[in-house]
Amino acid sequence: MKFKTVQLTDIGNYRKSNQDYLDFTENKTGQALGIVCDGMGGHASGDIASKMAVTNFVSIFKKTNFTKMTGSEDIHSWLRRTVNEVLEIMIKYANSHKETLDMGTTLTAVLFVDEERAFVVNVGDSRTYKLDEENEALNQITMDQNLENTTNEKEKEAAKNTILFQRMTEQTFWKVLTSALGPKKQLKIDIYDVKPQGTWILTTDGVHDYVDEELVVATLLNEKMKQKRKGQLIIEDAKDNMSTDNLSILLIEAE
Repeated sequence: MKFKTVQLTDIGNYRKSNQDYLDFTENKTGQALGIVCDGMGGHASGDIASKMAVTNFVSIFKKTNFTKMTGSEDIHSWLRRTVNEVLEIMIKYANSHKETLDMGTTLTAVLFVDEERAFVVNVGDSRTYKLDEENEALNQITMDQNLENTTNEKEKEAAKNTILFQRMTEQTFWKVLTSALGPKKQLKIDIYDVKPQGTWILTTDGVHDYVDEELVVATLLNEKMKQKRKGQLIIEDAKDNMSTDNLSILLIEAE
């Protein structure tokens, strides 16, 4: 497969540091990996967590021989095993750097295995999308692992009477993560099988929570615009809409 990519990250309007980290890489046997992580801003060492997650995931990917992984379950197992290997590395680091024990990060990644198979792995609320050119729409592949999506209606009504709910805005309460990658975090790994060809968009919530999807689609469909400029405009739109977080986007055109 052939890939055209752009990866952009921005500190944003209000943050004092950038805790996002992202990468795209290919190996010698034709596989490719795109990955985006968002260190949890309310926790110590979020920048360390996101960088460790990306660099170690990429390192394991580059050392892996995928030629014998003929079934989808083989890839699913590899993805789960790799996330857990990264977690073990983070735990080992945190045990010798106690100030980082509470670090955490989201993780969303797409693994291109061959011309027929791509797999998305997700932890937290960074997102992977694919552009639906025929219907001029964004297809969100991942589901945010937060209270909004993991709480049933009866539990949601009960939650509104809690002290925590009353201390937060309704929007920020439902965005509280129910899964993250870190030494002391609850971990849930979601995996999705997707056809590889097309335009992929991986973002942190500093981008996707603050953009107009119709504008994003129009930007991505603009054949006269270079790929880097498309990414820049999407980030600029989020910042203009008062994004309060770091902003990262990985655009991948796969054919």
